[in-house]
Amino acid sequence: MGRDLTPYMLAGGPILLMVAFFSWPQTNEVGYDAINILMEEERTTLMIMLAIATTGIVIMFGGLYLLIQKMKKGAGEMHQQMLTVGGMCIIAALALFMAGFGGNVNSINANDIEIDADDDLAWDDEVDQMTSIRVSWDAANSGWAMMPVMWGMAMILVGVTAFMMQKPSGIDYMWSLLMPVGLGFSLAPIMNNPAYFDMIFPLTMLVHIVIGVMMVMGKLDAPGSSDSASEA
Repeated sequence: MGRDLTPYMLAGGPILLMVAFFSWPQTNEVGYDAINILMEEERTTLMIMLAIATTGIVIMFGGLYLLIQKMKKGAGEMHQQMLTVGGMCIIAALALFMAGFGGNVNSINANDIEIDADDDLAWDDEVDQMTSIRVSWDAANSGWAMMPVMWGMAMILVGVTAFMMQKPSGIDYMWSLLMPVGLGFSLAPIMNNPAYFDMIFPLTMLVHIVIGVMMVMGKLDAPGSSDSASEA
């Protein structure tokens, strides 16, 4: 296969994201408990981890989007339409991810704003500070809660379309694996269980990494691509 960016992005993006995920000090805490943890941590370290996570997310979702564009080249009209919807889900998931990160940034930066009731550019008091941060935090996490649904739906659509475009055999079943894993990830808000998310999130990352690595090694091709068609 041609050495395009897609497999490297699929493999590298999740690795960067997982580095930040396992290093992040705030885990399952909610509300003021979560906010206080971020406000008490060293700002520079948190911002570096957020930068790593953001880079990982953009690279990984970019890889998924490029994969969809690659699949479209050899797809029929119906399959192209399914992949287009999958691309929309990826864009939505990216936007929701960034919204969730925004709540973290506001909490981290809160201490940089002074408390002065006479200054319009400062907090009136600590109550004003914490209330404003809490509103921002809750709004950001409302969007974040739907991120797994959009991401999972994108994975399902890619997996279903790949299965329909070419009869899988051997290693090609890796594409079909996107369907159950995507379904499991999309159920995270319904399950509403931190332990479940801590299990399904790394598994989702692992699937992306394995697919990317196998594409880099030339053992797996995007359905509908010229390499896949020639092997068929």
